Amino acid sequence: MSWPSVIILAPEERRSSLEGRIRSFELAPAPVTGDERLEWHEHSYDINLSGRILADYEPEELEEVTARIGEPYAVYVPCQSMDSARAFLRHVLPDADGLIDTNHHEILPTGGFLTRLDRYPQWD
Repeated sequence: MSWPSVIILAPEERRSSLEGRIRSFELAPAPVTGDERLEWHEHSYDINLSGRILADYEPEELEEVTARIGEPYAVYVPCQSMDSARAFLRHVLPDADGLIDTNHHEILPTGGFLTRLDRYPQWD
């Protein structure tokens, strides 16, 4: 069974701020993937802060993202469950500039994403 995942897209100049916010969780190395592992409030996450996920984007997708936020930096976050994703993103995204790629053909502004979570708590 695969975990649901999201991709946080931020302007490259905000990379250090976003990474700092995520690293404040006290990540541990994930031995199998080489990513970082987070166990937080009974939720599990594998977090890739390398930005390599951008290589998986089609050129027109990257053009869309770049037009919206400038040169992008990406964090790939597979989550144990949608409840885990919601908990993590509610903690990380407030005041964050950028976009969320839901991995379901939808890229939303971070504020719009959080608004949707608030209006529709079970949305996935």
